[in-house]
Amino acid sequence: MDRRGFINRFGRGGALGALAIMSGILISRRQVTLQTECSDNAQCRACNKLKRCELPEAKIARDHGEEG
Repeated sequence: MDRRGFINRFGRGGALGALAIMSGILISRRQVTLQTECSDNAQCRACNKLKRCELPEAKIARDHGEEG
């Protein structure tokens, strides 16, 4: 391998690495966070998100046997 080939491969590898890092940063910033308020203004028993909801009201509704 000559110097030109080495620099070419090193440049492509660096660009690919930078692209992967930037993609990872942009994806990680869009992660879903736990909501503190319900997005639906309905009662828990009528909500279609009841099974996976982590709000205290939903946990109480699940404990009482209400299914969404």
